[in-house]
Amino acid sequence: MAVLQKRQVPIGIKIFGIATSMLGLLLIVVYVSSNRLRRVSEEIESLVDYTIPITNAVAKVDIHALEQEVLFERILKHYEIEPVDRDRIVAEITELEQRNREVQAELLAAEGMLDEASTFIADNTQRQDLVHLVDQLKAVEDAHRNFHDHAMDVLAFLEAGQFAEAHQLEDDLAVEEEAFNRSIEDILLKLEAFTVAAAQSAQQHQQVVQQLSMAIALIATVLGGACAWVVTFGLVRPVQQLSQSMQAVQQGNFNTLITPSSRDEVATLTTAFNHMVKELKSKATLEETFGKYVDPRVVKQLLTPAEDTTTTGDRQVMTVFFADVEGFSEHSRTLSPDDLVTVTNDYLTLMSRPISNQFGVIDKFIDTVVMGFWGPPFADADDHANLACETALEQQAKLSKIQQLLHSQASSSSNSASTLSLRVGIATGSLVVGNMGSAAAKSYTVMGDTVNIASRLKGVAKQYGVAIALTEDTQAMLSDRYATRELDWVKVIGKEEPVRVYELLGHELTLDGIARYQQSEFTKGLAAYRNQQWDEAHTYFSACITSDRPDPPAQLYLQRIETFRNHPPPSNWDGVWQMTQK
Repeated sequence: MAVLQKRQVPIGIKIFGIATSMLGLLLIVVYVSSNRLRRVSEEIESLVDYTIPITNAVAKVDIHALEQEVLFERILKHYEIEPVDRDRIVAEITELEQRNREVQAELLAAEGMLDEASTFIADNTQRQDLVHLVDQLKAVEDAHRNFHDHAMDVLAFLEAGQFAEAHQLEDDLAVEEEAFNRSIEDILLKLEAFTVAAAQSAQQHQQVVQQLSMAIALIATVLGGACAWVVTFGLVRPVQQLSQSMQAVQQGNFNTLITPSSRDEVATLTTAFNHMVKELKSKATLEETFGKYVDPRVVKQLLTPAEDTTTTGDRQVMTVFFADVEGFSEHSRTLSPDDLVTVTNDYLTLMSRPISNQFGVIDKFIDTVVMGFWGPPFADADDHANLACETALEQQAKLSKIQQLLHSQASSSSNSASTLSLRVGIATGSLVVGNMGSAAAKSYTVMGDTVNIASRLKGVAKQYGVAIALTEDTQAMLSDRYATRELDWVKVIGKEEPVRVYELLGHELTLDGIARYQQSEFTKGLAAYRNQQWDEAHTYFSACITSDRPDPPAQLYLQRIETFRNHPPPSNWDGVWQMTQK
């Protein structure tokens, strides 16, 4: 029975689900808060629109009633003063009537607002309290009306001179006045209590809103945080793994594979990353394998689809290098086949490593000869001659290691490798470079006369007894850090045009006094030699030779001078020496 695979849930759906959940919780918070705040608003509105205005109206009733009582007492005092001021009493009675009308108007207004408030307020208890206050106000209205009528009766008795009846009615009026005032105070206290209760209720509802909002917000935060953590952890962790693995791949670790932990786009990306790492590992393995046969930079060019791998070449100025250790082949013939392979591989490693260290391209191995070249795009157009000469000096420094290598494997005497000599030919010139070869096999190499000249200069170095021989073009491109001297102007085999040859002496800063002296004397001797001043040339060349440091080129020129003394050159002699050996 086939196992059902889990359905893939896209990241967008996950994020949308979290956002929708958070929005739903937010809507709940808004609904609950709005409902509670609506009740708070209603309670505050009842306070502003009804309770406070009703309280103000009842307070005005109390004030006008007190004013009316004061006026009544003042009128009574007027009747006690002889002679009675009738005009003043009439004015006071008129004002008393005005206060009575104001009290009645305020009572009616308060009753109307209470009736409206009892209709507006939804709470049954509060509504019943308001209805009860309406009844109390009506009772107060009746009490005030009776008080006013009795007050007017008292004034009528006083006007008629019935003082006994007036004083008796005054006592009853005092009782009514006290009852009226208590009723008003009771209503005001109830309104105050109602106001306080409404304010407390509004505050409680507001607190409930805050508590509910905080509770729901807390729940939303916890649930949303949990969901977000689950989704984020499921998203961030594989992304972090991808980031760390990418850094490992950038550092050359192609053994980093990630197991997909989800079924979304990240899993697709992880699978693609694993496929990429496998491809990179395969490519790296291919580069490493072919890099042992072809320069790794050339391999990268071949593995890059954008590069042209046809046999079409480019012509540019480059430097070619041929190097060999004279005597190595003779000494290695005494080794067994297995030892010969081992020693030869170690030898070629020592000889080729300086080329790679100086950004050169190892072209080929011809027996014990190592060929390399420098030029764009692997070396700067102004620096390839310097790099080639630096390589030759590094090889010269490794000559002792090659001697130790042969000595450790030699079957003859311990001094069998003591006669090894480095021979290097370096030439700079225009070359054709590219992937050349047949349809079945190609090689990234260089072609041109400069290659032949460099190969011949290796032989020139041998015949003149020097380690490193350069062409004039190479010497012209060298920086000031290298010391050279001109060796000769020669015609190499296979070329009609003469080549001016220089010897690389070493680094300018490390050249000792003897070498500088030989450089100077040799240059002077060469100039005298070309001017056929044999005696002067002999003196300079002889000065180059010391007991502890012979100078093979100077010795060679001393032999030529003896020959030319016995057999002078022709009159048209230009100083060019024709080479007869490669």
